[in-house]
Amino acid sequence: MRLNQNFVKNAQHLTAEYCRQNRKLILACDMDETLLTESDDEQHVIIRPKALYMLKNLRVYYELCLITYSTRERARQILNMRLDPNGKLFNGRVLCREDVMAGFTNKQEAFFAHLPQDTRKTRISKVRSGLHGATVRPPAWPYVVILDDFPAAWSNLASCIPIRPFFVGAAAMTAVSGRPIPKLLAGECGYVLSVHRFLCKIHAIVFPKHSIQTMPSHDSGQNVADEQKREKKHYQNEDNYAADCLCNSFEFASTYKLKSAISESLLPGSWPYA
Repeated sequence: MRLNQNFVKNAQHLTAEYCRQNRKLILACDMDETLLTESDDEQHVIIRPKALYMLKNLRVYYELCLITYSTRERARQILNMRLDPNGKLFNGRVLCREDVMAGFTNKQEAFFAHLPQDTRKTRISKVRSGLHGATVRPPAWPYVVILDDFPAAWSNLASCIPIRPFFVGAAAMTAVSGRPIPKLLAGECGYVLSVHRFLCKIHAIVFPKHSIQTMPSHDSGQNVADEQKREKKHYQNEDNYAADCLCNSFEFASTYKLKSAISESLLPGSWPYA
């Protein structure tokens, strides 16, 4: 298995400790049909409406990575010309087809292999992957969120948000400029803004403004100490707490139909339970 050394270098700080101290999650984004699409004649690249707005604003809460099955040359052209010309969104953390297919089963296996690993055997955890054996999970895996229109590429990882595929057919393209008709993309703006707000909500759940230990309490000191002991016993470390928060946030999404809201076009301001 060959690793993309440029990605490894630019992702070497993405450890669990870094995520905790800087209160940041890691967002791995797919490219095609998630952030952009092509016209049927493959002559025009159409960026998903509000996708760049979403990514630029999420940099405060997330470290962004791009994982795509596109070839390196195609991904480089799209990044330089349209998606990330200044290199400030993904900061060189891009894995392409050549990287994913270099001995890895899918995107999840390739991405996890490129994140900083824990060399202590007692800290290594594994996830079953059927006949392909086991994939080593890096220490920062509890802080990873994925945005992809094809969750199977991530072994249907619980923290993968199955975004609606973005397509623009020939009927939506104007004959003169080759650009999509604005009215046909109007619903995409509200949809992407809904996804943006959902990702912000996930961050707020994992990193609340006040932890249980720092929240004011009217209980006696002994009761507070007992509560902290129970909390420490339940969450042996902050990484487990983050993983549970992410899991609970997606259960929350399912319970209150936030996932179904993501799969529909919502107008700005109509996000439920915000």
